[in-house]
Amino acid sequence: MSAQANLSLNSVTFVPTGVSGRVAGWIYRSDGVPSGFQEVSISLPNPSGTAKVYRLTAKLSVPTVQAEDTDCACAGDVLRTGNVTIEALLPLTSTTAERTDLLEKLQDLVADTQFVSAIENLVLPTS
Repeated sequence: MSAQANLSLNSVTFVPTGVSGRVAGWIYRSDGVPSGFQEVSISLPNPSGTAKVYRLTAKLSVPTVQAEDTDCACAGDVLRTGNVTIEALLPLTSTTAERTDLLEKLQDLVADTQFVSAIENLVLPTS
């Protein structure tokens, strides 16, 4: 098995924090304030019991940290945090081709202007 590689998201390099069980993690610490560290995790537990699917969960957490002391906040205070969770339910019987097709559709979805506008402008697509 190969070593866990860095993860590059929007020109930011997240370094591996390791794999624990079936969860891999990455962190971006360059802001220097622990409360402001950006984190990514991907979990893929084995199906258990009567489960007939793999439940892949990817999480991204991006806090916004106060840069300097002001009357309203101290340097290092977390002002807010943006979070994204992606969950994919992958049947045990799915083929690599089916999973590849699903992945390509997901990539196209998040790149589509309607999805982008919903994130950037908080606006739903209209008819």
